[in-house]
Amino acid sequence: MNLQNIKKLKNEKGFTIVELLIVIVVIGILAAIVIVAYQGVTARANTSTAQSTATSVMKKIEAYAAEEGAYPATVSALTGAAATKSYTLQGAGITFTAAASPLTAKPAGTTADPNDKVTFYTCSSGTPSVQVGNKVRYWNFTDKNFAEVYAGACASTGQTYTAVGP
Repeated sequence: MNLQNIKKLKNEKGFTIVELLIVIVVIGILAAIVIVAYQGVTARANTSTAQSTATSVMKKIEAYAAEEGAYPATVSALTGAAATKSYTLQGAGITFTAAASPLTAKPAGTTADPNDKVTFYTCSSGTPSVQVGNKVRYWNFTDKNFAEVYAGACASTGQTYTAVGP
């Protein structure tokens, strides 16, 4: 190479390796921030869906109690009801689980159980034991814990809960 060609190359502008590495690091940091924010939005959306599912089941339980004069002892009282009944819970994609799910831990599965999965309980009190309502438990993806909604005279303490399968 002669001196003239070297001067020409020196005048050409471009990015140095250090500049390229800085850009790559900045892009990586921004991508990490977006992923974390996306996971939070997804968790809130899944929780909202699960809560909506549980609330929908509770409305059907309350309708059953209003029409039948007692709370349902089984899930099939809702899912197997005649289509003309206001409390009929048609297969709306809701999956009921029984006691097989651990009651104090995250549901089984790689990420979390589907947000349409709820656990149906009867609650009773007194001697002899009398059913006084129902409880529906669902997974709260935001808090990473179970949440519950109640129908009837159920409360968070003082009663016996029995998980009822499908």
